[in-house]
Amino acid sequence: MDDHDGFRNLIGNFLSKKFEVISAKNGLDAMTVLNKGLIPDIIVTDTRMPEINGEQLLYNLRCSGMYGNIPVWVMSEHGREEEEVYFRNLGASGYLRKPFNPTVLQEQLSKFGRADQLA
Repeated sequence: MDDHDGFRNLIGNFLSKKFEVISAKNGLDAMTVLNKGLIPDIIVTDTRMPEINGEQLLYNLRCSGMYGNIPVWVMSEHGREEEEVYFRNLGASGYLRKPFNPTVLQEQLSKFGRADQLA
């Protein structure tokens, strides 16, 4: 999920070659999808978005009995080491600094295990 339509569509189109992708504009949209009963294998999110940002989303997911075990990859344009440590301490499974090669994200998601459905 990412609030920038172009970036979200670019990554979604690239990942859809190997995964089933469901995109969301922000954390609120993602929570709406999850509340409809969809439980993805992995979630990929940006850190800064309106409504519910990546930090709030990750915190809500980790506090949830239903969604707490979903691996979450965080993308950030700031890319500071402190931020990566912070998100990993919140429970992020992976962290990528923007800009990044989409192939790197695809490889990381593929190595993580069964991941044919992304949100």
